[in-house]
Amino acid sequence: MATHFITLDINLAEAQENLVGAIEAALAERGEPLRWAITQVNAATQIATVEAVVTTHFNSELP
Repeated sequence: MATHFITLDINLAEAQENLVGAIEAALAERGEPLRWAITQVNAATQIATVEAVVTTHFNSELP
């Protein structure tokens, strides 16, 4: 297994009903999340920045 630090942006307007679910689904595309945090929110664009640590198998490639 390998660990990776990733950053992704979540559109708050699209995820307003289930923000945690939207974040977890986006992270699942990159690997198995160990931990994550919303580190920044841009009120003007309604974009949240999420930083996370995920694990992947050695033969797996991050998109």
